Amino acid sequence: MKEESYWILLSKKITGEISVEELRVLQQLINENAEWRTIIENLEELWNSKPVVTKTDRIQKCEDAYLAHISRLKENVPDFKETREIAVKENKFFIAPVKKPFYKSWISYAIAASLIAGIILLYPALPEREKVNETASLIGPVNEITINPGSRTKIQLPDGSQVWINSGSTLTYGNNFKGNTRDVQLEGEAYFEVVKDAEHPFIVHTSGIDIKVLGTSFNVKAYSIDPTIEATLIHGSIEVINKNQPSASKVMLKPHEKLIYSKYAIIDTKDQRADIKSVPDSFSIVIKPLKKEMADNDFVETAWVYNKLVFEDERFEDLALKMERWYNLKISFESERLKNYKISGSFIDETAEEAINELQLSVPFKYSIKNNEVKIMKK
Repeated sequence: MKEESYWILLSKKITGEISVEELRVLQQLINENAEWRTIIENLEELWNSKPVVTKTDRIQKCEDAYLAHISRLKENVPDFKETREIAVKENKFFIAPVKKPFYKSWISYAIAASLIAGIILLYPALPEREKVNETASLIGPVNEITINPGSRTKIQLPDGSQVWINSGSTLTYGNNFKGNTRDVQLEGEAYFEVVKDAEHPFIVHTSGIDIKVLGTSFNVKAYSIDPTIEATLIHGSIEVINKNQPSASKVMLKPHEKLIYSKYAIIDTKDQRADIKSVPDSFSIVIKPLKKEMADNDFVETAWVYNKLVFEDERFEDLALKMERWYNLKISFESERLKNYKISGSFIDETAEEAINELQLSVPFKYSIKNNEVKIMKK
């Protein structure tokens, strides 16, 4: 049954029809059967050569091969359905679908089935794969994962790196990392545990900064509506490039440091805390140290990875924005004064209403909820 699942998922992967959860299942199967890894690499290489099907009889042969493959599965697997959905245990994180490429069609599956059959026959004679020297880019087949508000997910990238993606975020990456660098594009928030590969640096691209690493654990928060972009280093080292100031020196971050990139000259202008090295200006970068004695899951910046929403001396309005993403809410204030209350605490298993009720212990307000819209009012 595992081998049947492997071939089904492999067909879906090379045609771009695989979901994130199915990709996780496929990766697990490969991890348990190391000899299958070379098969998938060679098959993807053949698929990416983009074979052109122009003759009617060739198309018919592909379709026949696919239908024969489906027929064999139906005979051997009683509960097999043509939708080819793979049942998996429910995960606490929501799994978002990968956007499907434009070439979705039965022809794609037919070609995939034919290629798989060819690989099975020709695999022993396949030569060693040559390294592909490509410039760093996201050109070519890509996966785009979008996480809805109120959900979070974890994925594994082609190089084995682990990524936790937070609510309201989008991560884009190539189907494989064959170039000189491993590139991903982030809009939103994600926590990365990057597999070390000195010859192929890992780069996270955001709207304002690029973050280059070799192998480390770090968090990036880069929501488009936020006035800042933050990079928090937990282990290892990262190099940050200010995209809007190309002549500026690259910034090297040490463990338990947070880099704050300002999009506008309007943030923290009244904050005179000693641990911030300068008042942020447009496109500026400042470094803030974290408390080194804290456990990784207690940092405000990374607690969300452990399913905890932690806030420390947070303005109520800023916390409300985090809660909107966390609980899929829309929160509005009827009082400007309420927005500026500073609050500290954490939510773990609370529902949205339970969390709001707990906030009333720190801030005097009343509220109303209707259709996921919350109004915060003076008490």
